[in-house]
Amino acid sequence: MTSVEDLYEIWSRDSELRETLKQSLDPRGTEWLFELFASLQPRADDVLVDVGCRDATHAIRLVREHGLRGFALDPLPLHVERARAEADAAGVELTVLEGRIEALPFEDASVDWIWCRDVLVHTDVRRGLTECARVLRPGGRMLTYVTLATDRLEPREAALLVDATALEQNSLGAAHVESAAADAGLDQVEVHRLAGEWRERMIEDGTWDPAESLLMLSRLHRRQEALVATHGAAAVDAVLGGQLWGVYQMVGKLCPTVYVWERRA
Repeated sequence: MTSVEDLYEIWSRDSELRETLKQSLDPRGTEWLFELFASLQPRADDVLVDVGCRDATHAIRLVREHGLRGFALDPLPLHVERARAEADAAGVELTVLEGRIEALPFEDASVDWIWCRDVLVHTDVRRGLTECARVLRPGGRMLTYVTLATDRLEPREAALLVDATALEQNSLGAAHVESAAADAGLDQVEVHRLAGEWRERMIEDGTWDPAESLLMLSRLHRRQEALVATHGAAAVDAVLGGQLWGVYQMVGKLCPTVYVWERRA
């Protein structure tokens, strides 16, 4: 254990270490996910399903760049409406459907690719991955981005996130997700544990300001009772969970992870 004397001596002469930590590690950003998909060599006219598409901007891009036959799926009518509007505005042929990953509206072995970003933590992951394996053709692949808990995330912190941001507790665990994929018949081809890498890139690019998140969290805690009275507990909790999401990635409590799975023959 470091003594107080040693601690202050270290702090008095740690300028080299601090300067080292100020240097960029050239982190990958969100664009890398599209580069990874391209490296898997999709072929023109392959069938792609974007599960949890939100406004379908990812599906639109993938269909356009690779000449795919695209489907975009989301359980929220608001997202379905937006996705259809975006596809029409982009002039891209994309079928937008309302539905959930746990009950995919596709025939067995009818899909070549599944794109699934920021979805699994909100679902029954075993049911969802079983459905994905069902609709994938043998050799078909699924690219998934999911943010998982690390052993640094304390149980009370996990419970807060689960309640505030509509998560499924079991779906936060890497071991559970990976065993669910294997049991569904999905073989792991690649795994990339990004930790805080994307957030580093967002800070360096100026697209996310952690100081703003920390200010919002501090102000929320100081005025929580009044804010709940005005806006409701659900709204306050949603903001709390949303702002913690990025901060927890930076301090190692959450680990964004990318899987490439292949449907077993």
